[in-house]
Amino acid sequence: MSVLGLVVEYNPLHNGHVYHIKKSMEMTKADFIVAVMSGNFVQRGIPSIIDKWSRTEAALLSGIDLVIELPTIYAVSTAEKFAYGAIKLLDSLHIVDYISFGSEHGSIDELYQISKFLLDEPEDYKALLKNYLKSGITYAKAREAALSKYFGITINNIIGNPNNILGIEYIKSLIKLNSNIKPLTLKRFGPGYNSLETVESFASATYLREVINDKNYSVLEKYMPQYSLEILKKCIAEGHGPVTLDDFAKIVVYRLRNDASVKDVFDVTEGLENRIKKSLIYLQ
Repeated sequence: MSVLGLVVEYNPLHNGHVYHIKKSMEMTKADFIVAVMSGNFVQRGIPSIIDKWSRTEAALLSGIDLVIELPTIYAVSTAEKFAYGAIKLLDSLHIVDYISFGSEHGSIDELYQISKFLLDEPEDYKALLKNYLKSGITYAKAREAALSKYFGITINNIIGNPNNILGIEYIKSLIKLNSNIKPLTLKRFGPGYNSLETVESFASATYLREVINDKNYSVLEKYMPQYSLEILKKCIAEGHGPVTLDDFAKIVVYRLRNDASVKDVFDVTEGLENRIKKSLIYLQ
């Protein structure tokens, strides 16, 4: 018996997700699938378009055997913490043989090499990274620049793409945990992670959320399996969706303006605290 692990959000579940499930099963010949899924809040810190129970139902109807919720503190965190929380959950089950994820690059060997390098971090690479960070650019951009400088080549086509970045973090977590889970990757097919374009019957979840928010529900039929679309429609009909960040805007602004403990929120550094407070001046 073999078990495949997936890390998912299904926000909402669409044809690309079904493609990933089927191809991963073909590749691994696994008997069962365990998915770790973010709950009512997802990786970018936004609320899921519909609730976690409905998304779980869609996952089960797609052939997944067990869905385990990724705690919110990991789900809304950085790619590194998101990946570590998910991999730790899968590894702790002691039954998962494989993890399959989509990537723009499609080669597990090169992603593994980069992951191993980033865990070891030679001193001369650390010095490069530190210098780029001093220039004021983001950590992701600084890391990309430092790696390109270190290797003497531009590798932003690998580390500059969101699914590659997440895949690297999955592999890093597997190495940290000394896990026996084998990582596999499928080259991402169709539109990019945040693309608002469509390719044949495939569209990104970002595009689909835009369509849902615009109430163009008929458009969804081409890009979502029927059961997933029916679950979505039922949630909307019952007033349980769609949920967006705007639904929380007033209460978030109120709390930020009347609560001085912003600096105590997880992952909020002094610089970020000051930027948040400054931005409140311009919010209605």
